[in-house]
This record gives sequence, C-alpha cells and structure tokens, in this order.
Amino acid sequence: MLGSRNDADPAGSGRSLAKAPAFEPPLECAGGIPARSGGSAGRVAAPCAGGARRYGAARRSPHDGRSAAPVRVDENHSAAKQFAERALRSVLEVLDGRRSATQLRPLAEPAVIAAVQTLVRTGGGDRRLGAAVLVNVRVVLDGTGAAEVFGGYERGGRRFAVAARIGVKRGDRRLTALRLR
Repeated sequence: MLGSRNDADPAGSGRSLAKAPAFEPPLECAGGIPARSGGSAGRVAAPCAGGARRYGAARRSPHDGRSAAPVRVDENHSAAKQFAERALRSVLEVLDGRRSATQLRPLAEPAVIAAVQTLVRTGGGDRRLGAAVLVNVRVVLDGTGAAEVFGGYERGGRRFAVAARIGVKRGDRRLTALRLR
C-alpha cells in the first residue's frame, strides 16, 4: 500500500515515507480516548458534551479564529507614498537620460532640480551599470504633513540607497531634499 510508513520511495531511493505531523489535536469526544499517543501516559481526555469538543474554551491565544478587523490605511500616508514613488522614479529616469530635468518642475523644488542636473552633467559613474530601477520606498510622516522618504534602487546587479524629504506647500507635495547613494 503506497503512502504507509514502511513503503519504499517510488523513485527507488530506498527511503521510507514518514507519517505526517499532527497539526490539529485529535477529536477526543469518543469516550475518553487518550489525548496523544506520545504524550503523558496518564492523560485521558474527558468526553465532550454534545459530541463535539470545544476548542475555544481551552485556547491559549487571544485570537478567536475570526478574521482581523480591516486595517484602515491612512489616506495621507498612501498619497505621500504614491507621490514619493512617482517622484523618485522620475528622478532616476532623469539621471539615466530617459527624461528631461524640466519634467521635474511639478515634483521638486528648484534646488533639488539643480542638484539632479549637476549629477547628469557630471555623468555619475553608476550609469554605466545599466538603467536604474526603483525597488522599494518607505515613507514616514511627521506631524506637519511633510514626510521622510527612504528606499533603494538597483542598477545592474548592484543596489543603491535613496533618501528624500517631501514638503507640503499650499496643498501640493514637492521633493525638498534628495540624497542618492
């Protein structure tokens, strides 16, 4: 019979199949069947009233088996993260020469745009590794509506870091600081 403990592997390797581990406690409502065969010798489960064991009464964790309440995502945080991803992708495209630096005007302060233009003119040595791909972005909001951004991007097989600050002025988000490495 295939699947029993002593059967050989069908591939012929000579290994035997092990019994599947017990993930659930056995039903112990059949008139005092021992709780576990390998457990303490003297333990015998008490019969259940009504024919079914009630696992909820002896639960060790506070979780009651129902799904957790849906987590309410802060709209300001998700909007800031979307802006950060869009702005950082645009900056990386400008650095790669796939986009003009003038396209950063709605996204970044003039000082950040000037810094990016300087990096483009000086021809950063990392460009020879290939196109930059934004990998991850994290956003931490502060109390004023501004946000600190940090994450990573890849060029070729190498990974680099990016950090930025998003400021809010008259309801518009803009990159106010940028650091790449």
